Amino acid sequence: MNPIVVVAGIAIVSGLIFTWVARAVARPVGLMDRPDGRRKIHAQPVAVVGGIALFASTAFSVATAAFFSEDVLAAIAADFRAPIALLMAGAIIASVGLLDDIFDLRARQKLAGQCLAISVLVFGGDFLIAGVSLFGATVELGLLAIPVTFLWFFASVNALNLLDGMDGMLGSVGAMICVTLGAMAFEHGHPLEGLIAIAMAGGLIGFLRFNLPPASVYLGDCGSMLIGLTVAALATHASLKGPTLAIASPLALLVLPFADTAAAIVRRKLTGRGLAIADRGHLHHVLQNRGLTRVRALILIASLCCIASIGALTSSILRNDLAALAGSLCIGAILLSGGLFGGVELRLIRERSLGLFNRLRGQTAPVEMEVRLQGSADWSELWNQIALQAADLNLNSFCLDVNAPAWHEGYHRRWNRARSSSDKLSHWQVELPLLGHGQLIGRLTVSGSRDRECIAEKLVVLSKIVEQAETLASRICEPSMLASRPAAPSILTLTPLAASA
Repeated sequence: MNPIVVVAGIAIVSGLIFTWVARAVARPVGLMDRPDGRRKIHAQPVAVVGGIALFASTAFSVATAAFFSEDVLAAIAADFRAPIALLMAGAIIASVGLLDDIFDLRARQKLAGQCLAISVLVFGGDFLIAGVSLFGATVELGLLAIPVTFLWFFASVNALNLLDGMDGMLGSVGAMICVTLGAMAFEHGHPLEGLIAIAMAGGLIGFLRFNLPPASVYLGDCGSMLIGLTVAALATHASLKGPTLAIASPLALLVLPFADTAAAIVRRKLTGRGLAIADRGHLHHVLQNRGLTRVRALILIASLCCIASIGALTSSILRNDLAALAGSLCIGAILLSGGLFGGVELRLIRERSLGLFNRLRGQTAPVEMEVRLQGSADWSELWNQIALQAADLNLNSFCLDVNAPAWHEGYHRRWNRARSSSDKLSHWQVELPLLGHGQLIGRLTVSGSRDRECIAEKLVVLSKIVEQAETLASRICEPSMLASRPAAPSILTLTPLAASA
């Protein structure tokens, strides 16, 4: 029997069985993802054991197929280091993800775990990227080989981790990516990588029986990071031309998670938020804000992933990077021309660049920037209370940043004086959290220059503003409006602040 059929069949069945068993034991052992009223707003606790089931089903299906099929056993024996290293690295990354699902690890702890898993692959399994080729040009990386390889793995792991935010999404996208990688691997003469890719795809298909909307099992960080690591490793070997990686096909295949991650970095960096601060500006969130149901959003995302897969596979078969580029550009055109995703981030880049250019030209007028990331609540009354005090407090800048996922509200507005004193010792800055109904919904950041007035008196004024702001915020974010407020189109303006400030 064809080993591909054997592995796929075993993987689908074992994915179903392992996920069903894991879901049954999740509650007694405490592996449940519980709503927190802020970022996690699902109705009831959901088992977060999909990653464990996926790791078990993938390893079990490959091992079982090797036991019954001489072709599979021969593929493993031909390159024993790679599967052992991938198994060890997968166990490490799955363990780190599981600990994060249970204890909510800090970012640096997760990064250390990812680094350990990648090191096993690079130094123990020969997954090093020695060179890259694109459009016929080949670049030998030399001393940059190790940092580039680590960057590739970090990008894949964290991009797919960020993409896991809607029922059925990462399972569907991951299965399509793995099937495509399997086809690419077999086409390039890497049967073992192809079988592992098919095994993971089958495990994800079995898992989707419990993860499609409404989900009863989540992948968790255990599963999302495992998929990211495996995809990066398989893409590295499946796209090799000798020691050189044909980078176009893997990049095209992962264009959706990479684009979503890049947009999140731009959005958070240019609004002053930390990169680890969760928001509801990801692709699936924006599609739902545009009025799509979860099922329709999932169908659209799967369709876009199918375009990416066709472009990547065609590029791999024809040895022509233009096919991968065409698939990626097609996806970008659909998202941007339809106003579905990316518009806010592009306008943020444009307006920030324009503001920097105006400063370099010596512009003296104060500048105000407003960005509505999500929702339709009117935050102008709260903003005006701050603006009225700007002159009296001798402010250089102030920023209102609202990030209330439970209320589907994301809003950012800032004002900057064009020029201020260059003496840093005379500057002061304070950052004040804003609460609404006991939930952290945003922050107010204010900076100014020291004058004759006591700083303590300025802080008293600011405390009164925050008190009034929280009263207004609580009125805006009524619990009865949870998940029901219609979304307004994202807007961004760059204008001088009113004279009152």
